[in-house]
Amino acid sequence: MGTAARTVIATIGLLLLAVHSAFALDTGIITRAEHAIENYQAEMDAARQKMRGPVVSESDLVDLRSTFERLRASGAERSAELQGPLADIQSQLESLGPAPNDGRAEDASIAKTRDDLLATRDKLQGLKSQLDVLTINAEQSAAEVSVQQRDQFFERIFDRNRSILNPSLWVDMWNGIGALSFAMSIFMQSWWRDVSPNASPWGLAAVPIIVIAFFTGYQLANRWLGKWMNRFTRTGTQLDDMTRLWLIVRSLLGTIVALLVLIGPIHLALEVSGYMTARVLMIWMGLLLTVVYALLYYRVALGISAPGAPERRIIDVGDRAALRFTILSAIIGTVAAFNTQLIRIADGLYLGFNYTVGHSAISALVLLLLISVTILTLRNQPGFSESGGRRLYFAWAANLMPFVWLVILVGFGALLLGYLSLANYLAHQIIRTAMLVTVVFLFYHLLDAAVAASFDPHSSFGIFLRRMTGMSERSIERTGLIIRTGVDVFLIIAGVPTLLLLWTLTWVDFGGFINTLKIGVQIGDITISPAVAFAVLGTLVGGVIVTKLFNRWLNRRILPDTRINKGVQDSILKGATYTGYVLAAGFALAAAGINFSNIAIIAGALGVGIGFGLQSIVNNFVSGLIILAERPVRVGDWVSLPAGEGIVRRINVRSTEIETFDSSSIILPNSLLVSEPVRNWTHVDNRGRILVAATVDFGNDAEAVKQIFIDVAKQHPKILSYPEPNVTLARFSANGLDFELRAFVADIFDGSQVASDIRFKLLSAFRDKGVSLTPSATVTLPAKA
Repeated sequence: MGTAARTVIATIGLLLLAVHSAFALDTGIITRAEHAIENYQAEMDAARQKMRGPVVSESDLVDLRSTFERLRASGAERSAELQGPLADIQSQLESLGPAPNDGRAEDASIAKTRDDLLATRDKLQGLKSQLDVLTINAEQSAAEVSVQQRDQFFERIFDRNRSILNPSLWVDMWNGIGALSFAMSIFMQSWWRDVSPNASPWGLAAVPIIVIAFFTGYQLANRWLGKWMNRFTRTGTQLDDMTRLWLIVRSLLGTIVALLVLIGPIHLALEVSGYMTARVLMIWMGLLLTVVYALLYYRVALGISAPGAPERRIIDVGDRAALRFTILSAIIGTVAAFNTQLIRIADGLYLGFNYTVGHSAISALVLLLLISVTILTLRNQPGFSESGGRRLYFAWAANLMPFVWLVILVGFGALLLGYLSLANYLAHQIIRTAMLVTVVFLFYHLLDAAVAASFDPHSSFGIFLRRMTGMSERSIERTGLIIRTGVDVFLIIAGVPTLLLLWTLTWVDFGGFINTLKIGVQIGDITISPAVAFAVLGTLVGGVIVTKLFNRWLNRRILPDTRINKGVQDSILKGATYTGYVLAAGFALAAAGINFSNIAIIAGALGVGIGFGLQSIVNNFVSGLIILAERPVRVGDWVSLPAGEGIVRRINVRSTEIETFDSSSIILPNSLLVSEPVRNWTHVDNRGRILVAATVDFGNDAEAVKQIFIDVAKQHPKILSYPEPNVTLARFSANGLDFELRAFVADIFDGSQVASDIRFKLLSAFRDKGVSLTPSATVTLPAKA
């Protein structure tokens, strides 16, 4: 090759490399990364300075935690963005190759390209290292804030004050009430003085109009919805589970919607008329939230206990206990909400600390007493005597009562020892947890009952589903199982985080957990992240689906037209299934980023595991492959074993399922079919021999009896002409002459019926010909030639 040719090739290579570089690397990514690092660092420094300030409130800590978690996630994302350009540059450097070190001259353009790529790679690596350091620092700072949050929480909860037996606590409480009344009067006077010159009374006049219109519309809508729901309720019969649960949930949802519809216009009227100021908004929201929480507690208790309507009741309580439970729940909700909002209003009016402490003490005491009375009311009652066998819910709550009583006793002890904040916290957490668990399980049981009702073949939706989809009962059952599993997962996903949130955990903690998952967990050279997990799971599920679709195509379109043996078809399908699963597993491992050079290590570890405890499983698996390959036993074969006799219905990975003639199943390990003797009646073909024996009296003509046997056998349509039926005089027994008819049928599975038909014909022929049978005449089961 000449110099000119080498120059042309080098030039073309440089041009291709330049084009590849232009498309592979966006030079603006370096500038954006540099600006991002500057902004992240400035924001990080400001947040750290605020974190180390003299006074950091709980809300400040929440904001700081959110900031650090956001910086952590953003830094990780920016660092991941640089990974692709770095890989492209490394690929280009590898294509250029190393610089010559033997003194030979290199083309100047190639050397310059290599130097530019090295400089860019070093720059990107430096930026990526800075982003990784920022991510680590943000994670460490978030952990420090989390520690401060925990310390502040425990310091606040376990701050010891005066016991409820201390009279000075109640004196301060009484003085605090006077101070609150005085502060409220001063506030109302100043508020009226400020808003009266400019406020419009027409806005207040609109409030009663809005209320009247709302209640009129609510009654009409409720009446219409009730009529609409009655169309789906069987009249004259007991309400089913779905209807009872839906009535409760509908009442709860209707109450929430009604409150939103009512409160919105009233709030807007006060805002437009000029009466709504910042402090009035605080008091308005406090009263509003008190009413809302109290009403929701009342609605939930009313729905599940249904005093006066036992046909709707879903818990095991009597009529009197149901009424008391509803009233007590409404009082508890009112006291808990009023206590929380009153403390909030007192803080907004800058009342003294002593008032807040005394108020928390009396609130905790009242709530703990009310909770105790409620539990005793539910416990000391005869129960629901008119359940009629229908399902009652929340019976499992009785198992939690010892733990609840322990928390209540701890609360009373905290009040006596002066840990007022702890007692108040425990009382409110019991109430909130009970409310949350009740609402979540109401929706859970409603969804579960809806699934059961929908897949009922006698329900309207069940009939519609079967007509429209043509699904079999088995498919519908599987679909119902999938939906029920989804409902259970929803219960865990929706309920557990909210329950943890009640017990001091914040959404920031969940955000940090999600960020950790998003960034990924490093295990060796493999990074496990949600993207990788979904890729692996998607690859596996996709591989299984494709394999099943391919097998269905084989089974419906290809194999039936080949007219090969059913057992061979089953072997082909099993082989295709195993191949598809192996390929899916291989692609899933590739998606997880596992280097296939490490498969030898995994295989070695697997070999050790097999040597210690998996010999039987592997032996059965390999035996199953041998059965599919050699096909000594196939699906549909009639086999006899020491364990029993029957038809092979299924050959699985580990075992083979044999259905006996009395409709029981024999689950046989595959290794026994390979290592033990097996009689296969249909191994070569389905042709088989039957044997019919009979004993006649010595006084009968033997030749005539023989001819009767042959004639009867030849007259049967399923007896083969070749080999011909054969009759033998087997023996001279003590009872008479023993004759045996041996004949062949095309399908041994018809042998038993054919033998029975021949016996009936023989009885008729013997009767017509005057042949007498001995009392001990016998017949035998079909036999294989």
